[in-house]
Amino acid sequence: MNPTARRTPRLLAAAVATTLTTGLALSATACTTGGSAGRSDEPSPDRSSTARPHGWVEGASEAQEPQLRLLAVSASGTTTLHDLLGGADTSLDAVDAPAHSATDGRFLVTSDADRTTITDGGAWTVDHGDHTHYYTADPRVVGVLDGGGPVAVHSSETVTTISWPERRQAVVLDRAALGQGDVDVTARLDAAVLLPFGDGLVAATDAGVRLLDADGEPVGAATPCAAPAGGTVTRAAAAVGCADGAVLVAEDGTATVVPLPDGAERPTSFAARGGRPTVAGTAGDRGAWLLDTREGSWRLVQTERPLRTVVAVDDQEEHVVGVDDLGRVVVLTVATGAVATTGPLLDPDAEPFLQLDAQRAYVADDAGPRVHEVDFADGARVARTIELPAAPAALAEVGL
Repeated sequence: MNPTARRTPRLLAAAVATTLTTGLALSATACTTGGSAGRSDEPSPDRSSTARPHGWVEGASEAQEPQLRLLAVSASGTTTLHDLLGGADTSLDAVDAPAHSATDGRFLVTSDADRTTITDGGAWTVDHGDHTHYYTADPRVVGVLDGGGPVAVHSSETVTTISWPERRQAVVLDRAALGQGDVDVTARLDAAVLLPFGDGLVAATDAGVRLLDADGEPVGAATPCAAPAGGTVTRAAAAVGCADGAVLVAEDGTATVVPLPDGAERPTSFAARGGRPTVAGTAGDRGAWLLDTREGSWRLVQTERPLRTVVAVDDQEEHVVGVDDLGRVVVLTVATGAVATTGPLLDPDAEPFLQLDAQRAYVADDAGPRVHEVDFADGARVARTIELPAAPAALAEVGL
């Protein structure tokens, strides 16, 4: 599934906002590991050596390419891992019936009204910019946390944060322990959004967005952010959605307010392909907002029909993939203005589960035990339909 090279020039994005900058004291540390270990054209490191590749953990195996898998949970809690490369299905332990779900590219977090369950998909990518590592380990249901409701999950190499925005509660987990099957809560915080960031955290409460140290203690002043909802970490910044725009926190700890145009309907969540600087969110019934976390600007991409969910691919063609209110997958090529759609693939009233990587998008079919694979670079072509043991009520692509 090699992507087709394109030579279409990118359009310049027009900034629609002025920025207000305030200094924050904590600096996020970047990766300092050099070399090219883990690239697809390099041999795997010698496991007999005492040297381990950066990001390796006990029990993991390194691969030459991303080990992409679909982790699906049915309405009854049946849990299946589907290997996108080999096609095999693996059954995991059943979990509580999911009402909500979120993923960080390795772990799938599902919740009902009372409990939250963490399942390890057993595949992940460690991206250091100039080199990348691909790992696999045994998939498994890791454990359960008390408390449920809508949930979000974000991870760095050292910690995983899980937050329940409606309850304004969040926890910090030791990621190494999580990868070994242990739920080790290192901090509990009152926050609507909690993101790993450098050696610390970015938290959003009704008091604003602020940096925290690794123990969850505040560092510096808060930046105002009314009604925080939705957060993500990209290569350029940590982003938190606010009632009138977003707050971006850069690597040097500087916080920048990026307001939306007056009267614009805000996005309440952001999604993008693995760490890319441009993220997407729905724009009411108008289409999608693209937030460039490097430039600090918004761009509105209008669509014929309202989008129910949307993800920014942020590739050369500036693909944006969404699911509209007719149950179709919509592919917007922002660089050219082209729009392509599939036919209806799911019930318009069903919650759309949309996942994507650098080459394909995956959407769960709520009417049956199927996931549709869409080639977004080829006119929204349905490349194949993957049969699963049960219809997904939660879906994650892992190995990213």
